[in-house]
Amino acid sequence: MPPLNKTFSVQIFGSAVFLCSTLLAFSAIAQEQPGPAANTPSSTQGSAPTASEQQPAPQARVQKFDDWYYRCIDGKAADGQTTTNCEVAQIATVKQGDQDVNILTLAIAKVPPASSGSSQKVEKLPASELVVTTLVPLNMYLPAGISIDAGDKPVVQLAYRNCNQAGCWAQQKLDARMVAALAKASDGTGHVQMMNGQRVNIKFSFKGLSGALDALEKSVSK
Repeated sequence: MPPLNKTFSVQIFGSAVFLCSTLLAFSAIAQEQPGPAANTPSSTQGSAPTASEQQPAPQARVQKFDDWYYRCIDGKAADGQTTTNCEVAQIATVKQGDQDVNILTLAIAKVPPASSGSSQKVEKLPASELVVTTLVPLNMYLPAGISIDAGDKPVVQLAYRNCNQAGCWAQQKLDARMVAALAKASDGTGHVQMMNGQRVNIKFSFKGLSGALDALEKSVSK
């Protein structure tokens, strides 16, 4: 008996703080500065908190493009220089009772360049330097991966990278053909397979992606 197919009718989740972030989870781990150890005693009892301890969490700058969000966060590189990490993203959700449950997170970001010690400006953003990251719930059949259609045409096939308490992550570099297909489409579908063999089709929107990608390109070509 072939696996059953199920299509989710989804909502597009719109929030300024909608990711952990997928961008930070994959693209900026090496650039994060470690915070003070939680159980390390201070060398001076009763002293005031240091500047690093008082530093607030970085604030995201968010711009909405129809159903997509363009989001940037400033941070610090290992050498102390200020860095800006940007992404475009969308979350598809379904209603379970009174709660919205995330079933597909899509994020597109620029592949961080290899550290060369040079401060030269990045030229125009090549499509080949874009990477798409997806996050889906647990209980997925990992060998099947996740595929993304633009309209009714398959465009991207992703292999799962890892799963953790947040869900199962996949990541794939995009070439120019893939980017063009995604940017031109008005709607898309993510295809996954669950452990019980059920195939799930997750509908989402590409409306606004082209404008969000334009903003992403400008942010890295300054």
